Amino acid sequence: MGTGRVTIADIAGAAGTSTATVSNYLNGKWDKLSDKTRQRIAAVIRDTGYAPNAQAQTLSGKQSHVIAVLILDNSNIWAGQIFQGIERVALSHGYQTVICNTDFNPETESMYVEKMLSLGADGFIVQPTSNFKAVGERIKRAGRPVVFYDCNLYNLESSWIKTNLYDGIYSAIATCVERGYQDFLAIAANYTAMRTRMERFEGFADALTARGIPYQTLEISHTAPSVAALTEHFKYKLNPARKTLVFVQNQWALGRVYQALLPMAHLMPQQIGLLGINNSDWTCLTTPSISTVVEPVREVGQRACEMLLDLLDGKAGTTHQEILGCETNWLDSTL
Repeated sequence: MGTGRVTIADIAGAAGTSTATVSNYLNGKWDKLSDKTRQRIAAVIRDTGYAPNAQAQTLSGKQSHVIAVLILDNSNIWAGQIFQGIERVALSHGYQTVICNTDFNPETESMYVEKMLSLGADGFIVQPTSNFKAVGERIKRAGRPVVFYDCNLYNLESSWIKTNLYDGIYSAIATCVERGYQDFLAIAANYTAMRTRMERFEGFADALTARGIPYQTLEISHTAPSVAALTEHFKYKLNPARKTLVFVQNQWALGRVYQALLPMAHLMPQQIGLLGINNSDWTCLTTPSISTVVEPVREVGQRACEMLLDLLDGKAGTTHQEILGCETNWLDSTL
């Protein structure tokens, strides 16, 4: 084949097929190919090291069959469940995903959008920063569809999907009031930094305010307070004479709070209740097991990808919005 760049024509010649057949293989249209043809093409590609030119495909108007997925933080279980839902649908339709971690940074988000556009991504699934309007407009100007997830973009001009954490948390806290809890402590990261954090806090606060019940708050981050510091706080701030519910509003903080409460485990759930969000993979294994408000996270990923594929296929003539309900998994940490 020579020493220059391998082309699709070279692959077709070596495999004894047409360039259209190779194109079908590269675009995942394997139902049009026999097993032997697929194996020949795969062997030639493997032996030559051929890689499609994404920029050339973009300029020629061809699809890359690549979906760009932007997420604020890819280091937690929630992110893994989102990806699992997205990839399950994407792979079944011949698409691959590229994951971009924006780390809550609008500049990083914009950089990834530009990079993925230049590499020919067919569409975007985005957990947005506060810069979501500019990001949405940039992607649409480039002629690419975008679906936002995990955000309350109450905007009929955008396609988005989210869970109804507000109602889920409101209902769970109202139930805890009915079960006799008197004092309430919300442990949460800075809720002004992210819209869904604000939604969680408002569900908690509104359920108590509507019933005339005061509450306390304690801010937490990925690094502080430590387990020891939390234990000390609980030792002096929780009143064992009054039934107190500790509500942990961030999935990554629940394990730390649980460890800090272990010295008081004999008071759970009669005097101290513990309620978290998600973490269903381990909260049933602790002693006591931990009640949580559970989002249908994998379903969010699946539906976000299905919505994007509809836009790519031209099946959705208008934008689409969807809100999925949450459930509370009541276990031993609450009455």
